[in-house]
Amino acid sequence: MEFYSTDKDLLYTFYHRVIALSAPVKVIITSERGGIDPLLIERFRRIFGNRGEVFIRRAFKAEDLVPTIEAMDKMVLADLIIIDPYHHHKRSLYDSIVSAIRRAKGSKKFIFSFMDREKEGSIFGLHSVHSIIELKRGNRGFKAVFRKSTVVEEVEIPYSFWEIFGMDSGEGLLSWIV
Repeated sequence: MEFYSTDKDLLYTFYHRVIALSAPVKVIITSERGGIDPLLIERFRRIFGNRGEVFIRRAFKAEDLVPTIEAMDKMVLADLIIIDPYHHHKRSLYDSIVSAIRRAKGSKKFIFSFMDREKEGSIFGLHSVHSIIELKRGNRGFKAVFRKSTVVEEVEIPYSFWEIFGMDSGEGLLSWIV
């Protein structure tokens, strides 16, 4: 499953939630620095009551991503989350990156991309994921737009920002109290 968005803050918050909910999980971050906030993950773990392990590795450059995926594959069997695998935009490496993601063991694989998937990214990668979901910010929340799915047609599902943190926006004054 791949989530993408050009709204970096929305995607950033969303994948921290997914990390916390998916634990035990293996996480690969593709960037030189930043990309993950351990305190935000811990906050989500407390909200949702999940104390599973989170194993994190960083691929500093595009050439590091395939060996990092293979190294994580030898660890404990758990879901795999890859943050921004197409970060470096080295198109010559897309096929090897996507192949490594396909070969990786684990029941679920989540990819989070800071891009407009319809304009950039790997065409080969489009065929390797079962679902591609775009996250779009709105005035009072965000929506998940299923661009590709084996289960549903293209559909938009709206959410309030409170729902990211496990709280329904409620009705009336309740939303202001929480």
